[in-house]
Amino acid sequence: MSWTLNLYVARVFMTYVLFAFLSVFALIMLVDLVELMRANRRGAASFVELVGMAALKAPSVSIKAAPFTILLASMVSFATLAHRSELVVTRAAGVSAFRIIIPALFAAIAVGVFAFSVYNPLASAFAARYELLQERYFDKGSPALTISGNGVWLRQGDEAGQTVLRADRSTGSVERLWSVSVFQFDKSDHLYRRIEARAAHLEDRNWRLTGVSEWTIPAVGATEAEVKPLAETSEEIRIPTDLTRERIAESFAAPETISFWALPGFISLLESSGFSSDRHWMHFIGLLATPVVFVAMVLIGAAFSMRHARFGGLGVMALGCVLTGFGYFFLSDVTTALGASGAVPVMLAGWAPPFAAILLALGLLLHLEDG
Repeated sequence: MSWTLNLYVARVFMTYVLFAFLSVFALIMLVDLVELMRANRRGAASFVELVGMAALKAPSVSIKAAPFTILLASMVSFATLAHRSELVVTRAAGVSAFRIIIPALFAAIAVGVFAFSVYNPLASAFAARYELLQERYFDKGSPALTISGNGVWLRQGDEAGQTVLRADRSTGSVERLWSVSVFQFDKSDHLYRRIEARAAHLEDRNWRLTGVSEWTIPAVGATEAEVKPLAETSEEIRIPTDLTRERIAESFAAPETISFWALPGFISLLESSGFSSDRHWMHFIGLLATPVVFVAMVLIGAAFSMRHARFGGLGVMALGCVLTGFGYFFLSDVTTALGASGAVPVMLAGWAPPFAAILLALGLLLHLEDG
């Protein structure tokens, strides 16, 4: 009997989770598709390609909306059980409200683990592909900054061609670079100049390089007299640039485009390169806390929807549930912003909201059970 009850409650809950997820996913796709159609005024992409782009972006957005999806599923599933009088019969048999909720809690934990371990890597890959298609169809510039195991890479372009800078390390604002290599390419992507510098400093409209050695790379078919095998040295030179501190900061890889499993390595690269990793730490902790958040949403939904229909007031209870959910999301957004800015420790900012929501929901359930 116990296993039958557990499986039944879990099945009802998962049915509504799937229905809520598909509904939210379709709504996200529809909104994104409308926005993409507005941006596609030149007709660079076909309607089918726009639908594909909307489908690529929807998974990463649906992860952000997942707590609200679980909240809706919990509220509807327990309200349905109450409307059918199944909760009344079960509780009359001596089963407590907490005992009825436990199967849904385990199902929510399983969904949360699946969300960050399997669904998130797929959503991150789709989001990265979406950004590439945005660059192709809507002329959205590619990131100027890349961080890898080989150091910090910056790219800039002008009428003459492309310039690539590589540095072993930098300040967090990328205003100063050390052990810098500069590669300058012409319009035909031919390398015509290489520079090695001890340091580089970003000034207004130019890079100031110190401790410089530079080589001029001859063009194909150059005569022997035009070849200069020795480096030319100087204490300081300047290279024009249109990069600013703000543009470089905006070029960081968005956390949403990085898989959960790749985030620790990327965070390590950020920290070893001298950059702040708080924003990426907040995203990682948020993903890791997904099962806890889902548990909180199930408890909140149950606390507001286990009232029997004959007592009335279900509309008010549903409104209270939705408002409580929005209150949690507001609190979560505030703490995330504070953690990403370094104003509060990221561990506190990431874990405090879900546990606070769990304590609130448990208090409501205890009041319901006693009362």
